[in-house]
Amino acid sequence: MNPAHEPKPDPIQITPWKKGMLLIVMLLFGATLFEYYTGGIEERAGWLWPMLFVPLILYLLGIVYGDVPARYYDLKTLKPFPVPFARQFDRCVLSLIVLFTGLLLNLVLLTTGLLMGAGALLTIFYALYMALMLAELPNSLRIFRFIQHVNTMQYVSAIHPETFKKAVAYYSPEQDALSGAERESHLKSLYDDLVEEAKKLVVEASPLSEKQQIALNLAVRSGEAIRRSRVAAAEQSNDRLKANLNLIEALKHHAGLQVPEDIEELQLQLARAVKSA
Repeated sequence: MNPAHEPKPDPIQITPWKKGMLLIVMLLFGATLFEYYTGGIEERAGWLWPMLFVPLILYLLGIVYGDVPARYYDLKTLKPFPVPFARQFDRCVLSLIVLFTGLLLNLVLLTTGLLMGAGALLTIFYALYMALMLAELPNSLRIFRFIQHVNTMQYVSAIHPETFKKAVAYYSPEQDALSGAERESHLKSLYDDLVEEAKKLVVEASPLSEKQQIALNLAVRSGEAIRRSRVAAAEQSNDRLKANLNLIEALKHHAGLQVPEDIEELQLQLARAVKSA
């Protein structure tokens, strides 16, 4: 719940290289298919060589389509998670269908190759791809479970529109004058209130553990506070802006929230305005 506050490097963004792999495999499929039809592959069950790349294409397509940037499902550090991003759940379901289709097709072709006495090299490739697919599968399922929880929380939010209290419920103008130890105490109390709010959103139907749910609920809460801060700034609603920035500051100090640059700038502007008042 309280990750280390020192700066941590962003997790590797895995989507780009996966897209590159998909493109390379598609090119290899086209080249091998051309080679087979021009008579360049004459070995027994030679038609299995171009088919070698079809399961990989399906599998990689499923991974790319359902992929979530690593920063959204790394629960070791608190990072803002925008609620609208949960709409990717349907994409994740479809991507898992495509992914498992590729895995099943690879198994069928591997079995066919063994029964037809295909070359040893071809059989080794099919077996190797099967091992690689199975090695990647747990990570794909982890992404799906993560999105499934956010989708469940969205459903809860639809039934209870006030899933998150409005930031102004935690705010009073007297807070602006707090400084030093009093300010720290207030931020700690505010953080505790947000944790209690996150605990109330824990649901048994979620595939995540209670600790993971609380961390993710705080990440979604921070995403909402950031979004509402930007709206309040655009509408010049000072109380709403101050209230949401207070939530963000509490999560930053006590949960290691990584704050976007534009929000940090808003915090600096607000601090200057308070000092000059």
